[in-house]
Amino acid sequence: MSEGLRFPTTADEPPYLLLWRIDDVAVPLLGLAGGMLVGHVLPFASAGLLSMFLYRKYRSGRPEFYVLHAMYWAGMYPARGAGFVNPFVRTFLP
Repeated sequence: MSEGLRFPTTADEPPYLLLWRIDDVAVPLLGLAGGMLVGHVLPFASAGLLSMFLYRKYRSGRPEFYVLHAMYWAGMYPARGAGFVNPFVRTFLP
């Protein structure tokens, strides 16, 4: 008899950086990098932390990857592939 394959339970989870999800950490890191470029690290880093907490609150009651879907719908996420149509075409005719 053949053995069943063991499927990981975390296959659909987003990647993590230490304890935080990548999309949570990206916002403060971008604020920190922008602050380093401009020369005002503390205000930009604190704005990044504040925006991270606001983003977490926004994401908490919505499905997974809701923000990516909203970005695609607004035309800000360049998805490629045969299944992705132009997001600005709202009506499809046969």
